[in-house]
Amino acid sequence: MQNNLTKPEIKNKIDNLEKYFSKYKNGTSSKKLEDVKQNLDKQEYKIAVVANMSSGKSTFINALFGKEVLPAYNHATTDSATYIYSKPNIKKKAEIFFSDGRKNITITEDLEKEIKQYAQKDEDCKDNKYKNVEKIDLYYPFLNLQTSSNEDFSITFIDTPGPNSTGDGYKQKHKDQTRSVLNSVDMALFVFDYGQLDANLSSDEQGLWHTIKTRYEKDKNFEVYFLINKIDMSMNDNFKDLDNSDRENFIKQKKENWFKHEKIAIDKIVDAAKKHGIDNPKVYPISSYYQLLERNDKKGYDDEDFLDLFKKQHFKRVFENNWEEEFIKYLGILNLEDNINNYINTEVKNKILKIALDNILTIKNDEISSLQTNIQTLSKPKEEATANVEKALNFLNKEAIELEKDMNNKFKISSEKAIEEINDLIDTAIKDELTSKIDEMSKKAIAYAEEIAYGREPKIAQKSAKNKYHSISLLNDIQIELENHIDTDFVFKAMQDYIKSILEDYKNNYLDVKTVLRKRFREYEEDISKIFRKVKDRLNSELQDALDIDIQNIEMQTVDIDSTLSFDISIPNSVLDYKYQEAEYETFSDSDWYKPWTWGNTIEVLVQEEEHLFTINPKDLKKSIEDSMKESIKQFYSKEKNNYKKTINSLKDINFKIFEEFKSNKQEEISKLQDDIKNSEKELVVVEKQLEDFNNLTKE
Repeated sequence: MQNNLTKPEIKNKIDNLEKYFSKYKNGTSSKKLEDVKQNLDKQEYKIAVVANMSSGKSTFINALFGKEVLPAYNHATTDSATYIYSKPNIKKKAEIFFSDGRKNITITEDLEKEIKQYAQKDEDCKDNKYKNVEKIDLYYPFLNLQTSSNEDFSITFIDTPGPNSTGDGYKQKHKDQTRSVLNSVDMALFVFDYGQLDANLSSDEQGLWHTIKTRYEKDKNFEVYFLINKIDMSMNDNFKDLDNSDRENFIKQKKENWFKHEKIAIDKIVDAAKKHGIDNPKVYPISSYYQLLERNDKKGYDDEDFLDLFKKQHFKRVFENNWEEEFIKYLGILNLEDNINNYINTEVKNKILKIALDNILTIKNDEISSLQTNIQTLSKPKEEATANVEKALNFLNKEAIELEKDMNNKFKISSEKAIEEINDLIDTAIKDELTSKIDEMSKKAIAYAEEIAYGREPKIAQKSAKNKYHSISLLNDIQIELENHIDTDFVFKAMQDYIKSILEDYKNNYLDVKTVLRKRFREYEEDISKIFRKVKDRLNSELQDALDIDIQNIEMQTVDIDSTLSFDISIPNSVLDYKYQEAEYETFSDSDWYKPWTWGNTIEVLVQEEEHLFTINPKDLKKSIEDSMKESIKQFYSKEKNNYKKTINSLKDINFKIFEEFKSNKQEEISKLQDDIKNSEKELVVVEKQLEDFNNLTKE
């Protein structure tokens, strides 16, 4: 491949071939060329910013802009995915898409102010017009994340919804959105908060580690960068115990302790990444907040003072003359931008443009081969040329038909095998991630209900349930003696909502198997291609002997397959039971025979204390989960299998049709050649002129 090949150069090659085919008609090659052109124009490289917890994602993206564009607070802010399209001198605007049926709108006026309103969570919106946003397309230039490849293909940056939303509905919606985005992008920037790093690494509520691990293992083109945001907080850990009574000694100690806890944080991320199958993780410690302050030319006076103090305390005093270089290096954003730019400009760009160039060369070589074959045939004596053409036609009309039948039969066997194996993968995944987890789900739900019944907060109850569910038995009713009255309706609803949430988690783990299914589908594509190539080689052997014909390459088809899976859990009232037993007292005589004045006195004695008995029926709970899953899985199972079956058979039929079309075209070409041989001298001049035109139009 040529070095530094650009999209305009590729397009120039396409234009030259189009000029040629407009003069010398070839429907098959023209269609292939149009496909190459369309695929080149619609190429898109997608980068997602994801996080398990609030980690300053919005501040990070604002630092890339160099100004405050997205809303950024100390809590989760974004309520919908924001797709950012950045090019130099792009016209700034935002397109807002709503989930409540409202028409999409485009914003150009007061963009920075308005986008903050539309991008924030519904619960933070005071005006209803900013609520129910499903997606935002933001056209806004990044400061440095501007690659030369912007002219070669589209680069889309995706800010996923904030992970720490309140309300189970929002949480699940955001989990689904984030993991869906993560399964579709080419690169992920996985952001961690230095101040919550241990919590970030111990919790995977979003299921991001699981999805990233699966993508990384199965998709060789998927890339992930790990970002430790708020790295400036490590300064406190590095220097909190230093003696600052002597300036010179204090600065010396700061140098000795420089980057100490930053390195510890990096090592933690590296270890976590390796545990998830990423052997050489790319980790970037960054300070989005201070980078934004440094770049933002509209920051306030307090921000200016705050930034100056940070520079003075940690850089000017320690590094003196080269403090600015160390300051920018420490913030880490510029290094990250440069690395992303370089990665896209080299590896990504080369992969995309090489595919287009290879397809162009195939079309070009096919045409050259066809022209050279005609010239060779027309240059031979008429009797020899006629005999060769008849031999070729005879092969196409007889033996090639048998080859075609054999190929079709092998296509059929390959497709049936692929369908069977994909069905097995679906069966196994549903069993491993869903049906086999029913006992585990039931135990977790019981453990959670116990914690709620004891009055625990939902988050604490969830954490406790995950730790203690192993000890739960599903054989007998579980009775819990409580000290106070309990609202059974509240426990019932909390339990039902919790089961829904863990069902969604297991569902998402199943959806991660999509990468495995796609891999098997690609293997099927390769198998179909091998079968075709064997037939092609036989055709080459037979036709080349007669006419020196090289068969055209097959253009393999690819298909994206999607499916959805949703659950509606229904728990019967029999699962939970609550009984309240009032305290019981008995009356006893409180008199003594020798004290007449006490005769007739009585006292009330407690014989049975007040009792609050909460009972959980594990068998009914397990059955309710089984029944709820059964219908949902049945419908999904059928749809999932039919999707792949339909796609596999479609691919088989498409490739068989390609062969039929090729054979038909070749028969027409050879039949025409028969006629041309009769006027071989005249036709030879025409074909030689055509080859000359082709070489002139396509020369490098």
